[in-house]
Formats: sequence, structure tokens, C-alpha cells
Amino acid sequence: MVLRKIVQALTLAALLSVLPSCEFLTQLEKDAVPLAQGVKPLLPKVTYQDATLVQAPSRQALAAYFCPQVVPDPFGVPGVAALACRQAFGPPPSAQQMTVAFDLRFVVDNPNHFPIPVAEMLTAATVFPANTNTALGAACVTFCGANQPGCTGHPGPNSCKASSRDIHSLQDFQHAAVNFLISSGIHALAGQKPSFVMPQVVSDGHIQLTARFAFGPDALLTTLREVAKQAIGELKSGQQVQFDIPYRLQGTVWFDVGSLGRVSIGFGPADGKWSIPVGALVQQ
Repeated sequence: MVLRKIVQALTLAALLSVLPSCEFLTQLEKDAVPLAQGVKPLLPKVTYQDATLVQAPSRQALAAYFCPQVVPDPFGVPGVAALACRQAFGPPPSAQQMTVAFDLRFVVDNPNHFPIPVAEMLTAATVFPANTNTALGAACVTFCGANQPGCTGHPGPNSCKASSRDIHSLQDFQHAAVNFLISSGIHALAGQKPSFVMPQVVSDGHIQLTARFAFGPDALLTTLREVAKQAIGELKSGQQVQFDIPYRLQGTVWFDVGSLGRVSIGFGPADGKWSIPVGALVQQ
């Protein structure tokens, strides 16, 4: 009899050692309630916050770049204007040194009891939207799983497409200039390097996401050249020109939301203006 009780006690102890903890079982029960009650997943909420300039040439660099292009040579003597521009502003920088980049910040709220991944993002940027020299660019990004090293976020043939007419999709921006808007990725922590790894929005919580984009130099510099043309007088006298970039931003974020499948939520349009500072910005 005593031996039987000892064996039963040892068996019970062994079973308890391999069973999940009470806390774990409670969490499983909590997560299973909506499924048992037939509660459907809820749509996340995307709140656009702002667009912040994070990289740009200084006004002096812009003046040095554009001055020899727009200021005519006095008396038709070749090279005189370029020499005067160099004396006033220094040597012109290369097109690669003229990069303009910005961060888009969002807050994503997830009301579900499970995390949801951000699958794709479409962003369209229009600079000088009220002018005749409007320039439009659009970028579609597909985020990759953590087990896909070297992923570049390059979209596939079915990426950034939406069935709803109320949501922007890539086909709405067919007239966008090629390589005008370039994505650097997304990150959720301050100081973190942007990447194309799929971010997760935690269950019953929210996360701030920051997406970084850069303008391809050719199209944007062509547009900014019009600003320089309007300030030939200031450039001739060696004065710095105020370069302002009015913009309009809009787009769509796609999520994978449980049984709802792939859902899309739009943002914008949001208008604003970036003013190029005197000193070059430091890229974050």
C-alpha cells in the first residue's frame, strides 16, 4: 500500500513537471474565447502623424549646383557665369550629394488579441502640387519575413493592389516618374536603421512606424531648377536662395489580419512644405 502511494505521488509530480504553467493555460483560455464565441478579427487603425525632412543639401550647396546652370554668361562669354558662381558659392556638388530624404511617421493600433504583420506599403509624393511643374513619384514596398536575408522589398506583379475603389493602389499612379521616389525601408524604434523586414503590430496595442523615402536626384533637381530660375537676380549677386518644397503625400498600408486576410487602409492626402535649411541636415 505504501509503495503504491509513493508511485502515485511520483507519477503526479512527473505529470505536473511537463504540463504548462497555470499562467500559460490562463492565457490560452483567454485567447481562445473570441474564437469560441465566433468573434471576428477587427481592422487595425492607421493614424498618419507627419513627414519630417531628414536629409537635404544646404541652401549654399543648392545655389552652387544651380547657379552655373541658370545664370547666363555676361556678354555671351562662355564660362564667366560659372566662374562667378564658384567664387560666390564654391564648387558645385555632385547630383549624388543633392539627396533629399524624409521620414513618414504613423501610429498603428491593433485591437485584436493576436499580432498582425505589416505586409506592404504604397506611398505617393507630389512636389509643387499647385504649380504647372508638378512632379509625382510613387513607391511600392513589400516587406519580408525575418528568415529572408537580403530582402530588398522589391514588389511583385500583384503587390500594392486594392479591390476597393476608396483605397489607392499602384495603378492609380501610373503616370508617376520612374525612380522619383525610392524607399529605404521601415523601422519601429528611434535610431534604428530602416529595413524591409516585416514589422509586427503587437496584440491589443499600438506601435509607431517610421518609413523612410528619398527622392531620386534627377526628377527633383529638374523641379528645383525652376525655383533657381526665379531667383537669378539673387544668384547673380551671390545671395542665398530660399528653397521650399511644397508636397502632398498619400498612400495605403496593407496588413495580414487573421481570417480577414489581406486588408488595406489608406492615409492622406496630407499637404505640407519642407524648407531647406542653411546647414545640411544630418541623416538620422
